[in-house]
Amino acid sequence: MVCLVSIIISKNIEDVVADWLLEQEGLTGFNSIPVNGYGLGEKHMSISEKVTGRTARVMFQFHIEEMQAETILLNLKSDFPGSDIHYMVTPLKSAGNLSSFIEL
Repeated sequence: MVCLVSIIISKNIEDVVADWLLEQEGLTGFNSIPVNGYGLGEKHMSISEKVTGRTARVMFQFHIEEMQAETILLNLKSDFPGSDIHYMVTPLKSAGNLSSFIEL
């Protein structure tokens, strides 16, 4: 099954994680999106983030087979211990490029 993987990280490791993702087998590309995190994670917030109540984060998204997603997440956990990385894996009904889309 194809799934959508979303990984939300601190901005200070954005370039390192982007480079790491580019090296992952089976991953042909991904998107990065600036996002704001809200919640109770004050221990990870700077003083200015505590004042505004949000943390600047980056979300990477890609679609991939579920087994490959599990491998990538295990490797991410191993290679970036303690990095406060949040992830979500969602099943996809379909995904692809519209230039090769075939109407059913």
